Amino acid sequence: MKVEYHFLSPYVSPTDVPFRHVFFGSGPHTLQALVDHLRLRRTKPDAFNETLFRNQLALATWIIQGAANALSGDIWNIDNEF
Repeated sequence: MKVEYHFLSPYVSPTDVPFRHVFFGSGPHTLQALVDHLRLRRTKPDAFNETLFRNQLALATWIIQGAANALSGDIWNIDNEF
C-alpha cells in the first residue's frame, strides 16, 4: 500500500483532481503528460517548454524514487505486534 501511496501526486489538490494517480490519472501531473510534452520537442519545437518539462521530469523521478524506497528494506520481516 505504501508503494501505491507514492504514486499519488502530492502536488495536486484532491478536491480539484480526485484521481491523483500519476499512471492512471489525467492532467499535467501524470507521466502521460510528461511523454506528450516530450513529443512536442519533435513535432512542434516552438511549443516545447523546457522549464515545464524539467519540473515534470523532477516530479516523475521523485515519485518513482519514493516508490522504490518504500520497497527497500526487509519487507518479509512481519511483526505481529500492532
